[in-house]
Amino acid sequence: MGMRRLLLAPVALMALATAAPAAPAVASAPPTERTITDPVEPHKAYDIVSVTLKAASAAGRKARVTVVHGRRVDVGDGIDVWVDSDGDRVPDLFITGVSFSEYGVYRARDWDRHHRDISDRGCASVRMIGTKSVIRFDPSCLGPSERFSVSVRSHVQDRAARTDDYVPGVHRLTKRVLSYTG
Repeated sequence: MGMRRLLLAPVALMALATAAPAAPAVASAPPTERTITDPVEPHKAYDIVSVTLKAASAAGRKARVTVVHGRRVDVGDGIDVWVDSDGDRVPDLFITGVSFSEYGVYRARDWDRHHRDISDRGCASVRMIGTKSVIRFDPSCLGPSERFSVSVRSHVQDRAARTDDYVPGVHRLTKRVLSYTG
């Protein structure tokens, strides 16, 4: 009986060793919508409460970034959005707007260098109304895009830079969302 147990043990170990390995966890695709909440910060000039990224419904349609602020828009409030549309974690578009005024869209090479003004291409728009800033843009404006991420800054003209509010942070991008739902 003892010898039989000794023979069965190696057979059982061999069976475990040759069993199919566990399937690796499948990396899930990014969502089509993501909301980032930001703590209420009364010392910020134009406090951001949340940022929601939403995929475009189809190619040729616009994705949307909705920024909710802690108060209604006022004269001098501004919003800047850096968009990474090619997945390299470096901004490709820089979109900037000031309340009740025009906005600009620029090709970005990094966080501080904004080159050619491409506002006339119809790639993006900015609308600031009530407690929201809504930025709509074509993820494939500069080239094919499968997913995008953003960085947002709100500020008030003529206020110190320390009162600017950044989501998710200075020179940091959000997690990605798919560029298109379909």
